[in-house]
Amino acid sequence: MIKINVFRWALFFAAAIFISVDAFGQGESPDYKEGMTLKFDSTGKKYIRFITSATFWARYTEANPGTAVNGIPKTNWTDFSLRQFRFITIGQLSPRFLILTDIGMDNQAFSSGGAPGGGNTGNGGATFNGTLGKKPGIYLHGLTNEFTVIPDKDVKTGLTNRFSMYIGSGLHIWMGLSRMTSASSSNYLALDAPLFNWPTVELSDQFGRELGIYFKGNIGPVAYRWALNKPFTVLSNAANYPAGSPEINYAVDNNATGKLATTGYAAWQFFDKEGNSLPYTTGTYVGTKKVFNIGAGYYSAGEGTVTQAGNSATSPLIRHDINLWAVDSFADLPFGGHENWAVTAYSVFYKYNFGPNYLRNGAIMNANVSADPGYVGPVSQGGLGNNAPLIGTGWSWFTQAGLLLPKSLTKSNTRIQPFGEFSLQKFQRYGNANFTYWSAGGNIFLDGHYARLTIKYQTRPIVENNMQAASKGTFIIATQITL
Repeated sequence: MIKINVFRWALFFAAAIFISVDAFGQGESPDYKEGMTLKFDSTGKKYIRFITSATFWARYTEANPGTAVNGIPKTNWTDFSLRQFRFITIGQLSPRFLILTDIGMDNQAFSSGGAPGGGNTGNGGATFNGTLGKKPGIYLHGLTNEFTVIPDKDVKTGLTNRFSMYIGSGLHIWMGLSRMTSASSSNYLALDAPLFNWPTVELSDQFGRELGIYFKGNIGPVAYRWALNKPFTVLSNAANYPAGSPEINYAVDNNATGKLATTGYAAWQFFDKEGNSLPYTTGTYVGTKKVFNIGAGYYSAGEGTVTQAGNSATSPLIRHDINLWAVDSFADLPFGGHENWAVTAYSVFYKYNFGPNYLRNGAIMNANVSADPGYVGPVSQGGLGNNAPLIGTGWSWFTQAGLLLPKSLTKSNTRIQPFGEFSLQKFQRYGNANFTYWSAGGNIFLDGHYARLTIKYQTRPIVENNMQAASKGTFIIATQITL
């Protein structure tokens, strides 16, 4: 159970926000639709636009059994962290071409997320297992050059073309598989993503991006994207095990043969069309758009994982293709007239094949964890800290929904949106066992996605004897500003 002082802390924080709403709620800034934009002509077709966002988390985390943090036995920990920072630049000097640059950092916490090196100064070294929290790296998330082949709107008439196409190249996230595979980090419905929406994250991709060439556009009501990519090299070794060990048949990431990958996604848009100038999809429109889409996508990479043929270090490797597909649906439906209620819902089914018994455990911002040497009892097969099984050969179903409450509730531009999530997964590694997690929380939008507070409680499975034996939870308060 979460300690009562954590709830008091959360209530105090939320109360402070509501006080600010009451004090300033009638004097919000006017609509901020174009962002920080420098225009170079009167038409607005030549411009440079800047987008920046930052997300801060305060967390209380129940630790998996047998966990030590910084070598100290822990059943829980409380921390503050910088979940993400982004600085995006979009430059267009002609409707015929565009350049997009996305830089930022992710996941700086008190004992993880820092740059390597530095001995005992707080950012890792031989004394510690991995890197700690200081001096995280600012790195390139994406960089693309894009050319217009057939624009969405005819340049001369201004009418919408039934077919449009844009071709781009670079480090990109115009990826297939699902809508959430290219989710924008600045407008999630429920604070963050489930992580298994990025099936190759930080292995053969760079935070969801790969190097390649992409095509995107619209065919009538269908928005499409397709890409040919060169995955980043991953050279995990299949370990040697005694004869008869099941681990011999566990696939690991190894794409040494360098096969190309293809990926694509298409969505039928029944109501309003969503913009496609940027690759990032929206989690909730906060009552400003009527959207209902049904989509499907895939990702395929040849010889992306391996298993061992035998039990010796010299035994040959058996190579396996990575084949993934998904179907999903997204709805954001305002109702109630001037009161502007809205229902936001998203559901996706993933079918993953990474090779036999492939499984990947992970977490968002785990601490500097190790085994508690004095602990006696079962430990989670998902790992220590807040680790849990995430991605593997098998299938996953994820659903989230939110309800935007009416404007009259706050009598200002501030909006409130409770939400919930549920996930059901089955991994080949664990046979017929099911794994679930759920979350519940709410958003307080002070000025749409430009300024918001999110409160959320979420669970994760504890795995014992190849099945979910229990759940542990994390309570999060997050602030986010996007300009």
